[in-house]
Amino acid sequence: DLYEIFRNHASRARAEMEAKRQAALKEDATPEERAAWKGESHLLGSEASLKVIDKDLPRTFQQLAFFHNGGPLENQLRDVLEAYVFYRPDVGYVQGMSYLASMLLLNMDTCQSFIALANLLHSHYFLSFFAMDMTQIQIRFAVYEFFFENQLPVLYAHFVQLGVTTDTYLLNWLMTLFAKSLPLDVTTRIWDNYLLVGESFMIRAALGVLAWHADQFLRLEYEDIMVQLTHLHEAYIDEDELFDAIRSVKVSAPHFDKVLQAQMEAQGLGTGKSPNMEDWHAHALDQW
Repeated sequence: DLYEIFRNHASRARAEMEAKRQAALKEDATPEERAAWKGESHLLGSEASLKVIDKDLPRTFQQLAFFHNGGPLENQLRDVLEAYVFYRPDVGYVQGMSYLASMLLLNMDTCQSFIALANLLHSHYFLSFFAMDMTQIQIRFAVYEFFFENQLPVLYAHFVQLGVTTDTYLLNWLMTLFAKSLPLDVTTRIWDNYLLVGESFMIRAALGVLAWHADQFLRLEYEDIMVQLTHLHEAYIDEDELFDAIRSVKVSAPHFDKVLQAQMEAQGLGTGKSPNMEDWHAHALDQW
């Protein structure tokens, strides 16, 4: 199947990369051979992506060690990510993808994880973020801030007063569906809801996190708030209380789509309708 084809492409590229490394290590290596290995900034996308993947694997779910050197799922995670790089070389590997792939590998086999990752990343929401399309990212930030001010006006005003800006924390949350930021059991429930409801749930989840911490945040200054926002995984989180807070956030899918559409039109872009799961599966790669 196509997964095996792309995995084999990646294996051959990795072998070529190792040959360059060995050539560069020879005592009589030429300047060209050393440059072929060390000149990472001159590499084309696929080979450069393979090097970044190697660096990212040990950082993924560090507390679990499943994906670290010698871990039980290390090779599977590398295979999925490398196959995706050769499936979509125009996108390549971007930091954060390893968390998405690892969440899938904890629940399905390697081939299924590759198909699921490809489908997930090909939704409009993820391509915009991993391609670093700043127009689309700023549109999502504007939608989030609209609901932030609407749902949590006191905390919103506090953040504005202190200069706590959306770009300092939200991008990381959304790009990994909280896999990098929250405990695994909490993240799993967020994924379930995202896959069922769609993009609007991520706005609810993000605002739910803020709502659950609101009393604390309102007593803190900028530096302490930023520590909390960027180190959620280090703090105790009561799962039931957090989801009560998420349920208290009123962001329906139709309302989200309406606000997103307005923001898209304000930028002179086309439809802003967020793909629902029916649309997504209509273009899924299950036939592989």
